[in-house]
Amino acid sequence: MNYVYPGASIVTTARRNQKLKKRNDGLSFIVCCGKSGWTRSWGISRGGLELALGATGVFVLGALLSFFLSYSFYGQTENVRAQKQAEIDELLDAVDAMSHEIIVDKRIEDRFIQRVLQIEKQLSSMETLLSEKKRRRTPNIGGRGFRASDIGDDYFDALEKDTNRLAYSLENTPLGRPASGGISSSYGYRKSPFSNAREFHGGVDFRGKIGDSIVATAPGVIEQAGRVKDYGNHVVIRHKKGYKTLYAHLSKIDVTIGQKIEAGEKIGELGSTGRSTGPHLHYEIIRHGKRINPRKYIK
Repeated sequence: MNYVYPGASIVTTARRNQKLKKRNDGLSFIVCCGKSGWTRSWGISRGGLELALGATGVFVLGALLSFFLSYSFYGQTENVRAQKQAEIDELLDAVDAMSHEIIVDKRIEDRFIQRVLQIEKQLSSMETLLSEKKRRRTPNIGGRGFRASDIGDDYFDALEKDTNRLAYSLENTPLGRPASGGISSSYGYRKSPFSNAREFHGGVDFRGKIGDSIVATAPGVIEQAGRVKDYGNHVVIRHKKGYKTLYAHLSKIDVTIGQKIEAGEKIGELGSTGRSTGPHLHYEIIRHGKRINPRKYIK
């Protein structure tokens, strides 16, 4: 290719034609001026041109590869960050739930103890009054200055209602032990038997051998009965007063979904199904959707 500035003429000597012929396999630029005899030329061979184009291609390919690797690394970093954030959020939720459960359990326990003491005091007073009536005596009660003969039916009706209400609550609260063995693992944070990492254990584990009977701790309706990955063969019973109980790692299930069950009735047999290190029963108590410490209810 030849480029000539305005006012210049093309050199047509045999020698210059010979040079142009030699350079015909590449790319050349010639500028000349006929008046002053000034001439300038630049050229690049086909090999040089191919080398330049190849270098440019390698640079573009390297830039694209660097961008792809940077984007991939950013995506992996973002996934790790999101995973760690999820673990932190889960830990904070567990701590919040645990503190809430401690407060709720303490309040329930305090109210329960106060109520029981009141009922016991009332029953004791009633027994004293009845024995006094039999002996035809009329002592003062509680220092308030009234006679036993002044007590009407309303007093005994109210006392009976309180006693019945307490009995109903006790009957529908999951109390006692679902298995005969001792406790091998408690509720709360512990070292995982699988990874040695710190983990939250949402129930208590009972020792035993395969085939030991597992019983319901309160009357209710079977909500779940089947096999899942971690719990293995498990049963969930829905009770009144917002309670649920869960029995996991069973070797055998003796109930079906929708079946009504009574306290002390057999629901299955102890085993080691699911994520388990050996024969035991994993037992949970759930109140209004929150897992709580079963130890107080077992005692």
